[in-house]
Amino acid sequence: MASQPTPRDPKRQSTGADLVYDLATTALAVCALPLLPLLSLTRYGRHLRERLSLWPKEARSLQRPLWLHAASVGEVLAADPLIRELKQARPGVPVLLTTTSVPGRDTARQRCAADAVALLPADLWWLTERVVQQVQPRALVLVETELWPALVRSVARRGIPVILASGRISTASVRRYQRIRPLVRAMLQRMDLCLMQSLLDAERICQLGAREERVRVAGNLKFARQASSVLAHSKGGACVQALAEQPLLVAASTHAGEEELVLEAFQRVLEEFPRARLLLAPRRPERFNAVAGLVQQRGLRCQRRSNLGDEGPHPSTRVILLDTVGELVEFLPVAVGVFVGGTFVPEIGGHNVIEPAIFGRPACFGPHTTQVSQPAQQLVEEGGGVRVTSATDLAAVWLAWLHDPALAAAMGERGRVVVGRQTEVARQLAETIWNHLEGASRTP
Repeated sequence: MASQPTPRDPKRQSTGADLVYDLATTALAVCALPLLPLLSLTRYGRHLRERLSLWPKEARSLQRPLWLHAASVGEVLAADPLIRELKQARPGVPVLLTTTSVPGRDTARQRCAADAVALLPADLWWLTERVVQQVQPRALVLVETELWPALVRSVARRGIPVILASGRISTASVRRYQRIRPLVRAMLQRMDLCLMQSLLDAERICQLGAREERVRVAGNLKFARQASSVLAHSKGGACVQALAEQPLLVAASTHAGEEELVLEAFQRVLEEFPRARLLLAPRRPERFNAVAGLVQQRGLRCQRRSNLGDEGPHPSTRVILLDTVGELVEFLPVAVGVFVGGTFVPEIGGHNVIEPAIFGRPACFGPHTTQVSQPAQQLVEEGGGVRVTSATDLAAVWLAWLHDPALAAAMGERGRVVVGRQTEVARQLAETIWNHLEGASRTP
């Protein structure tokens, strides 16, 4: 009986979109060749060897490493707890970390637990083929949205697993990827596992072509790291305790246009709680003077944090302008509740909404939370946060918390539960990755 031909693994097949991508990137590389001598004379030339896959010896000498890739500084710092968990679970397996940016690489070399660090080569098929053949990784783990078609194809065609960890697909990314959908679909079809930050991210990556059975919601590494970092830097002090003697509301990381809304809401609060105080923390230091002027225009006595001693503000002071950097988290534990800024500014899309919840404080924020969509959605759904759409809404929320401290405390605790679940993300991701890799190795 004639033997049946072995069907080709779709993960390892090249598509028409792959061919077009290779031709386009090769053409760009050829056009760039005359510029390389000039580039080598600039500060960018120092990194040219790594971009051409000529890596440092320590990166080339690892034996079958687990290869993680992160874009830049933020992703490197988020990936570090995952790297530590991966190494703790399998101490004998070396970890190679590559980055897209030079600052990311330098940060990784200083602060990361990886065994070797290098810059990712340009996404040209002959470079990715060379480096994958040289490294022989046991798996490639991409952090957040680091999707490189040639790299993924070079890894997958050798039967090496490709995993997306703490994956995030923003609205802007969906629009961008839709323009090259055949290429993105082919790349996502090669993924063995997509561990996404949220249900929305999972839905979006399936919409772009990932296989549903390979997509899971696994949490946000940055979310988890922020929680640990904030707790580590919160110390408190005499001034903080002095502010705790009267009801304190906080408006954190505000932008132009938001301070007016916050001050209007606070003045409505003062009608019922004349002893309340507002800690106003503009996001940008260069706006401190302008914000101080806005407070004075409304007839409210304002003192700057930099002018306060340990005894705290004057009894008649109603607004404290936080004009120092890095102190905000020290005041959060004594606040009745917190408004998080950047959420009434569409182009900003929100700041760190989990900081109040870390300390068991209820949070409220505006309608624009695209940059913090997962934690904002979780806080609202689980009763740890509230969306507001106007100064009237904000005043009503603040007044509800002041009138009913038990309500504020209960919301804060529900927020703390949301954060608590996220602190285990790195360990759970590491466990999922190792279970998948060891299961795959046993599959005939």
